[in-house]
Amino acid sequence: MKRWNTGSNCYYFTSSIYLDEAPWYIFFIEHAIQWICHYFPRIPLPPIKIKRYGEETTLRAYYGTAGDLFHVYVCTPVFNWCWENTERQSIEFPYKMIEELFPDAHSDDCDYFNDEEDEEEKKIILKNIEYSKSIGEEFRTVYNKLQKIADVRSNEIKWSDKNESKG
Repeated sequence: MKRWNTGSNCYYFTSSIYLDEAPWYIFFIEHAIQWICHYFPRIPLPPIKIKRYGEETTLRAYYGTAGDLFHVYVCTPVFNWCWENTERQSIEFPYKMIEELFPDAHSDDCDYFNDEEDEEEKKIILKNIEYSKSIGEEFRTVYNKLQKIADVRSNEIKWSDKNESKG
């Protein structure tokens, strides 16, 4: 079974199209465990004292809820097993191009700056945005040429055939 997804990287400002391939039951198990994990009750654990890594704490302070325990010890290992048994191919695109190609599948949820980020991090992100834009412009130029390659080549072949028949 195959499924397609798109994804964005909000730090380097790149986008990808992914093709996941696995037996149907892998996708079923992955979906089922995520559904169970999402709806598993968030019952707070009792404040029983425990020692973890030489430090005294409580079950509630360390693990949180029954849902958190389920997520860590059941959901995550099952999801990781599904992931390990899925083959993934990816095609990289400029950040904004995926949004143009697949507007319904792409969500621009990148919050460029967080007030808590330091100034150095903001400078890095701005440089990443600018680099992504410049690569995107170069890619767009080549992509447009690739889309027209059949027309260009067929016109050149026709022109060449006409000249050879005259000669």
